[in-house]
Amino acid sequence: MFPFSPLRRVALCSALLLALLLPACSTPYRPPQVPPAVFPGLIDLAAQADGHEADVLLVHGICTHDASWAGEVVPQLARALADATTAPGTRRAAAATDAVEIVPSTVSTPAGRLRFDALIWSPLTNDLKRQLCYDQSGKSSLCEGAPPYPYTRARLNARFKDGLIDDCLPDALIYQGVARDTIQQRMREAVLQVVSTARADVPLVVISHSMGSKILFDTLLRMTEEPPGSTAALVAQQAVDRMRFLVMAANQIPLLSLADQPLAKAGIAAAAPPDSLQLLLRKRQAGQRRALDRHLTLVAFTDPNDLLSYTLDEEKYAQDGITVYNILVSNAPTLLGLLERPDTAHLEYLSNPDVGRLIACGQPISKLCI
Repeated sequence: MFPFSPLRRVALCSALLLALLLPACSTPYRPPQVPPAVFPGLIDLAAQADGHEADVLLVHGICTHDASWAGEVVPQLARALADATTAPGTRRAAAATDAVEIVPSTVSTPAGRLRFDALIWSPLTNDLKRQLCYDQSGKSSLCEGAPPYPYTRARLNARFKDGLIDDCLPDALIYQGVARDTIQQRMREAVLQVVSTARADVPLVVISHSMGSKILFDTLLRMTEEPPGSTAALVAQQAVDRMRFLVMAANQIPLLSLADQPLAKAGIAAAAPPDSLQLLLRKRQAGQRRALDRHLTLVAFTDPNDLLSYTLDEEKYAQDGITVYNILVSNAPTLLGLLERPDTAHLEYLSNPDVGRLIACGQPISKLCI
C-alpha cells in the first residue's frame, strides 16, 4: 500500500509537513510599514558634516551584551551603503564591571565619514545577574561554571526562562531600583568622554535599543540639570542641540516610565508627568531658537509581536522642528499566526536588513545609496 522504505516514508512525511507549514509562516511587516515620511539617513548626515565626521552614538538594551554587539551592528548598517568601509578605533575604556565600555569605529563612504561610539553598559549589571545563574537550564556565557539546573523544563519554557527572564528582565529591575543612580553616573562618565570634544556644528545621530534609550535620556536630562555653566550641563545640552536623527528600536519608555509615577488618588485621574525624552526635547526646542535649521527626526521601530516594545505617542514628542514617525517591522516569521519567537522579536531590530536600510539611507531612499 505504501511501497517505500521507512526512511523514504519519513522524508516524504517531512516534506509534506513542511509544505503545509510554510504558507502558515508570515512576516506581516516585511517590507516595513512606513508612513508618508521624509527623513535623512546616515549617508545624508555624513555628507552634511562638511568634511568632518558625523557622530553616531549607539546604546544597547536589556540582555547581556559585550563589544561584539558593536562589531555586528556597525557593519550591518554599513552594508546598506555602497563602497563603505569600516575601521575599528581604539577603545577608550576597558571592559570592567564598574564602567561603561566605549567601542569606537569609523565608517568611510564616498559621501563622507561616520564616527560610531557604542556604549556598552551591560557589564554594570553582570555581577547581580549571576545570582540567577543557578536557575538557568542552559548556562549562558555569563553563567559558565554554575551548577546544572536539576529539574525538567519544557524546551521552549527553558529557552525563554534562561534568556528573557533570567538574563534580560533583571536589567530593567536593576535599573529601576537602588542601582539606578550608579548606572546613570557611569553613563555620564562615558557620555562626557565621547561627546565633550565634538564640534558644535557636526550632526549627531543617536541609535538606542530597548531600555538603553531610557538610560541615555535619563542621564542626559540629569546632566543638563547640573549647575549652569558646568562641563556636564554644557556637553549634554550641546549633544541634545546637535541631534538630527534619533532612532529608537524596541521602545520601552511607556512601560518603564510607570516606575517614575506615584499612584493616582482614588477617583482622580492624573495625567502622566513628562518623561525624560519629552523634557530633553523641550530643552532642545529652547536651544533651537539659536539654530532653527537643525530639524530633528525621531523614528521608532516596533515589531508588534515584540512583547517588550511600544509605539511612541507622536503627540507627546512632535513639535516645531521635531518630527516623529512610527515604523512597523517584522523581525522574524510568525508561525501559524500564533507566535513569533519573543527573544528574536525583541533583540533583532538592528540586525534586520529592512531596519538597517532605513537607518542608513533614510526615506525615501537617498540618492547617495543608489
